Amino acid sequence: MTTLVPSLVTASLPPLDRQVLELIAEGHRDPEVAARLGLGTVTRVRSRLDQIARHFGLEAAVRPQLVHHGYACGAVPPPPLLHPLLLDADAFDLVRTLAAGKTLTAYARQRGTASHQAAYLLEKTSARLGATTRPSLIRHAWQRQILGPRPFAADLAALHANRPRPPETGRWLIVPLLSGYRLAAPATRHSPTRHLDIADREEALVAARFLADREGYAPLWITQPTQPGRPYRVSWGRRTAAAQPRHGFAAEPLQGPDHRRSA
Repeated sequence: MTTLVPSLVTASLPPLDRQVLELIAEGHRDPEVAARLGLGTVTRVRSRLDQIARHFGLEAAVRPQLVHHGYACGAVPPPPLLHPLLLDADAFDLVRTLAAGKTLTAYARQRGTASHQAAYLLEKTSARLGATTRPSLIRHAWQRQILGPRPFAADLAALHANRPRPPETGRWLIVPLLSGYRLAAPATRHSPTRHLDIADREEALVAARFLADREGYAPLWITQPTQPGRPYRVSWGRRTAAAQPRHGFAAEPLQGPDHRRSA
């Protein structure tokens, strides 16, 4: 998600500016922010936001982008993580568009849809995430690991890059691991082989057990690294020549009753 942040100019903000941005991210309106921080008027809140944008090296104080940028560069502590949430491709693109500082109109134009349809999608996505404002939508997206540096967010972005059809999206699985969550997609005609790269062998086995015997996730196999520091790869689907171990991987058959359908 670093591509959404044009330049990380700084990793700090003055305390008052940080408090303003945190309250905006939580969904508070300008009058409430002004009252809580003793700023007097909403004009001073907006002036602070302009100052934050200049501090970040951004061209304008677009609030969703300020929140995303603040989290990404460490200027504002990220919100506590919640269980990850899957969004369909349209909603995911909308969240990323707002986080990049673009408008709802720009999203509608980019997707070739009507403005009222984009507004309805924003309303529906905000309700699903529990957000009350556009900046708070970004905060909730970080909480649900839709945005941010977590592996789940990277998996989600990679899978949405292929623009899957909705029925296929519904078969994606959230894989729970001790180190966090990963996202796995079933093998399909268009993507006959899928995989997850996982640093730890035990966690790779946990992921394999979770995926075993599910439709679209068989046959299932693990390849282990032949060099230190490389990840284990949990793969499923068609085992073609392109899916054979390479670039430092060697085949490791799955074993045990939990892997009845492994290759």
